Order: sequence, then structure tokens, then C-alpha cells
Amino acid sequence: MNNYTKLSQFRSLMNQEVYQEDIRKIWGESYLSSIKKRKKNIPNTNPNPFLGKKIEMAKESIPILLALNLVKFIGISGSVASGFAKEEDDIDIFIVVRNHSMWFYRALVQLKNIFQKKIRTQRDGRNVKDKLCLNLIVEERGLSFNPDIFNFNELMYLIPIYNEKYIKYIYSKNTWLQDEYGVKKELLITKIKPQKRVNFFVRIMNTFFYYLQLIYMKLAKHRPDLERIKKNSKTGRIEFFPKKFRERKIKKYEEKFG
Repeated sequence: MNNYTKLSQFRSLMNQEVYQEDIRKIWGESYLSSIKKRKKNIPNTNPNPFLGKKIEMAKESIPILLALNLVKFIGISGSVASGFAKEEDDIDIFIVVRNHSMWFYRALVQLKNIFQKKIRTQRDGRNVKDKLCLNLIVEERGLSFNPDIFNFNELMYLIPIYNEKYIKYIYSKNTWLQDEYGVKKELLITKIKPQKRVNFFVRIMNTFFYYLQLIYMKLAKHRPDLERIKKNSKTGRIEFFPKKFRERKIKKYEEKFG
């Protein structure tokens, strides 16, 4: 089974296709030509009418997502990036920050959001249309992801909106993209190098806000999964998508396509 077929099967679970622009980006023009010989009428682009507006809204909101000199990259993920977003959906955001700064960063952004009110909170309930959802905050040390079809789709459809060249650095930390899914090697070539770790003050503040936010989540009865938070913090990640979300998607794919 070729890699195009694998991705097509996975995206069919979202009622999405792999468009010509996707194939061209992931595998190159010659690969697209070979696929077109076997499969006719491949749509060129995603016709979803809500994507463009949501992407522009996310770009306009970049200032609220920046804090000090901590942010290395901002991208759109989730339903908007994968192409199946509905009008009432929020906008999932993928953020990379410097090492040992993610909890400090999150606290700073939450403070800004008190006035801006553009980032989704539990108080919003189901009224989340066009709200930013900080789906994943990752430190540079946490950029290596498990080599599976779910993460392949997530990384290939990630839409960079701040420091766009940095996405190649993310890909370069996941060489399995080329080894197992054959993406064109140009996607993994970058001159970007990891930044030096933050200063001692930021590290102290990061630890302080880590414990402060854990206390807040418990007092606010958010019922945090402490084991998951601790485990992810050790690897440099803050995850806000449901536990085992990725595993359920992979299981569904394997059950249907084997």
C-alpha cells in the first residue's frame, strides 16, 4: 500500500480527501503525476468555505499569543488544518515555546486573555465559534512525535502562521516522516538550530506557575489529570485534547483498513 493510499484512507474517516495541493506539498510534483495516472479527478483544493476566514482570524490574533521572547512557532491544527471545520467550530492552535518556559508562557497568555477574550475557556461552554483553542503547547525539547498515521496527518496539515520557516525544524525532529511515509526530503532540511535555554528567572517562574496552575485547576474543580500533566511536563508538552484521543483515531483506522 502506498503512502498516498494510507493518508487517503485515514482522511476518509474525517470525510476528507487528499487534494492535489496536498500531494504536491507532501511528496512533490512527480509523485502527483504518478497518482493522477492511476486516479482521475483528484480535486485541486479543499472547497470548505469556512477555512479561509478562520485562518485569517487566527493570523489577526497572533499578538495575543506572543509573550516576551518565548514563542518560536505558531500554527493552526485540528479541524481547520485538516479541512473539515464547521462555521461554529473553534480554531485549534499549536504553539512551540523555548525550553522550560511553557507554564510561564501559558500564564502570561491567560492574563492577556482576561482583556482580549479571544482564547477559549471553560466558561465559554459550547459558545466557541472562532475562539482560539490552545490545543498543544510544546517546548523545543518535546517536538519528536510518535511515528503513526495520526501524527503524520497532523504534521502534514499543520498551517504555520508565525515564523513559518520553523515548520521545517519541526519536521527535521521527526525523520520518520521521510523514512516511513516518504515525504520529500526538502521538507526536513533546515538551518534553524534550537535556541539556548531560557534564563534562570524564567525557569523559576515556569516552576512557580506550573504549581500555581495545578492548584487553580483543582480549586476551580477542573478535575485535572495530574498524572498526564506531570508526564507531559517532563517531556515538554501541555496537551488539552482529550486523553487517548489519538489512540481512538488510530484504532478506528486500523479496524476499518487493517
